[in-house]
Amino acid sequence: MIIQPYIPQGILKDFVNYIVFLSGADSGTGIAFPRMHQVIIINMGSNFCTSDIYTPKPILRECTSSVWINGKQDIPFMLENNGQTAMYAIGLKLGMLPYFAHLPAIETNDQAVGAEHWTAKEIFHLREQLQACSNIHAGFLLIEKFLTQQLINNPLPHLDKIKYIGKAMHTSSVEDICRSLGVTRKRLRSETQHYFGGSVKNIQGIIRFNRTLADIAQHADKTLSSIHEYYDQSHFINDFKARTGITPLQFKKLCQQMPDIKGTPNFISMQRETFLQFISR
Repeated sequence: MIIQPYIPQGILKDFVNYIVFLSGADSGTGIAFPRMHQVIIINMGSNFCTSDIYTPKPILRECTSSVWINGKQDIPFMLENNGQTAMYAIGLKLGMLPYFAHLPAIETNDQAVGAEHWTAKEIFHLREQLQACSNIHAGFLLIEKFLTQQLINNPLPHLDKIKYIGKAMHTSSVEDICRSLGVTRKRLRSETQHYFGGSVKNIQGIIRFNRTLADIAQHADKTLSSIHEYYDQSHFINDFKARTGITPLQFKKLCQQMPDIKGTPNFISMQRETFLQFISR
């Protein structure tokens, strides 16, 4: 898969981590593990299908939308594309989805949500403009202009609070966040479900898991006990297996045999049959 990145500028950099263009004739099929960020996809290529990884004869769910939200997923899934992969992926910062989409973030947790359900038709006009672009960089600039205009034209309620929660969740407890904001646990839970897609505890668990995935992928030569942040080894193994269906050691072996995972620790570019054969050894 060819990945062409772009880092947004101006006001947008506070809301968007990156914009990338992903392409490749033999790419787009693999295993997606849980992630903490919502991503807006503008598809320029073939349709994707998703299914359960571990079911022998899974039901394929085709995404026929041309623009959708790839939400914060709590469970792994199989992604398949048998045609030409070509898409712009807009990686939103924690808590920023509701500033672009007219729905709570928690509604994007389980499946892709087509743009017709969460935004105005102008985003489809943006896609038409992207199709007519002479090069990928010009497409990045069009997306940046479009999203920046959305932010300028719309109110940004509770923005400072959401930025604070997004940062605090990496290091602070629920009690500390409630105390700093002067809110109850119930109020905090309601707001984080709306903006982040889950409770603070839930998001913190995914943040820690994502860090662990990246650390194993980047340091596959190190021992697992020297990498993870969990309270003990048993908790680490149980949590990892519950979130992925495989053990940390199996993931480490995948990383050792497939160095490209370093760049995409949440996505293993591999056919279902190859993956299941690998982990059954």
